Amino acid sequence: MAEYHLGCPICGFRVENEVILNKCPKCYSPLDFFFDEEYLKNVVFRGPLTFWRYEKILPKVSKIISLGEGGTALHRADRLGEILRLKNFYLKDETRNPTNSFKDRAASLIVSDAYSKGFDSIICATNGNQGAALAAYCAKIDISCHLLVPKALDMGKLAQMIVYDAQIEEAGETIEEAIIKAEKREKETRWYQATAELNPLSVEASKTLSMEVMEQLTVPDWIVVAMGSGATIHAIWKGFIELNRMGLTDKKPRLIGVQAEGCAPIVEAHIKNDLEPMQYVKSATTAVAIKVSSPIYGKIALKDIRNSKGIAVSISDEEMLKSEKEVAKREGIFAEPASAATIACLKPLMDQGIIEKNDIVVSLITSSGLKTDDILKTIHKHKKLTGIGFNLATKEKLLKRIQRSQTYGYDLWKSVGKGMTVGAIYQHLTDLEKRGLITSFAEGKRRYLRLTDKGERVLQALEDLHNLL
Repeated sequence: MAEYHLGCPICGFRVENEVILNKCPKCYSPLDFFFDEEYLKNVVFRGPLTFWRYEKILPKVSKIISLGEGGTALHRADRLGEILRLKNFYLKDETRNPTNSFKDRAASLIVSDAYSKGFDSIICATNGNQGAALAAYCAKIDISCHLLVPKALDMGKLAQMIVYDAQIEEAGETIEEAIIKAEKREKETRWYQATAELNPLSVEASKTLSMEVMEQLTVPDWIVVAMGSGATIHAIWKGFIELNRMGLTDKKPRLIGVQAEGCAPIVEAHIKNDLEPMQYVKSATTAVAIKVSSPIYGKIALKDIRNSKGIAVSISDEEMLKSEKEVAKREGIFAEPASAATIACLKPLMDQGIIEKNDIVVSLITSSGLKTDDILKTIHKHKKLTGIGFNLATKEKLLKRIQRSQTYGYDLWKSVGKGMTVGAIYQHLTDLEKRGLITSFAEGKRRYLRLTDKGERVLQALEDLHNLL
């Protein structure tokens, strides 16, 4: 008997061949991998606490591509818990992954699958973290990474994509438009489809978060997840269902799904007891990571929340940003606004008596605040503070000076150094060359410098950031 098969979590359709589809041919819902229950009963996790510890409950790949993802900290948040009146409050800190988000899990599995199957190019529609992660993992093995992005995009995530040398194309105003174009581009080019909403491996990768939480602590009473497409909260529920079938626990958590007030199609459907998410004509939130007007996994997410006896709530952008600062100040974790929503929603739920003070609550921190535009604006307001952004500013000055005209190290020190030692300038130049932003060439007795194509793109990205601020 096969260890797993593809099937539909909504209508039950089963894919009988080995072709990986991304939609159910009957009801058009996203497909899932279903593992045989007898197989699951015999699975034993082996090795250190990393993403690939759970290889036995992931679809098979022949070549693993890893940057050290997974095994992230489950942080006991006592200071925040005191404010919230929670005695057992934890933060699952995915900012510690290689590109600072939980999407490194999906990138590792997806790129491993693409590489194992002999693909040399991938295509992905992304509003940020998935694209940044895929670009990094593709860079490791020299697979061409093509990213389709909406107009609204956090500049920190865009900067990662550029530095990892992805091919980036703006594809409309919304992530929904980008996804449609990614489907079309896949058919035209036969590139590997790596879009999170169109590749069931993304859910498989994210379910390992549930395994880690269970092994690091226990099955919590509540687990709080920010929702965009609905795929992540579905993955969390799927992980706990599989742990139950493996016989490792007889308990399941209750799910709390959180969306921004300005874009809450799943929450509104949950409140109205509808089976499908509402369709937003226009979204209004600065939390780009969860700004999804037509959530592809919305129907599945609603089903999972109800099956868990959970709840879906929305929170204002103002409360998200307030919580972002609070968790950084009190727990030393810098979360992006969408992740901070998983904390901002808790006080009202405590006040309503939905969560009790002795409940074990885990909030999922999916990505770092360093990648989002709100922190860039904050830095701009405090840019006169000593040392803030000094190294970045120096490297940017060097890149601009090299772009203007042919130059060399000592000449740069005279024009840019401003009190720095010659050695410090040469260290910056060494860093820039190692990162592939500049190259050097001999002419006479001197070695001159020039920008690479990658250096030109990075300098343009920095200029775009300044324009944003």
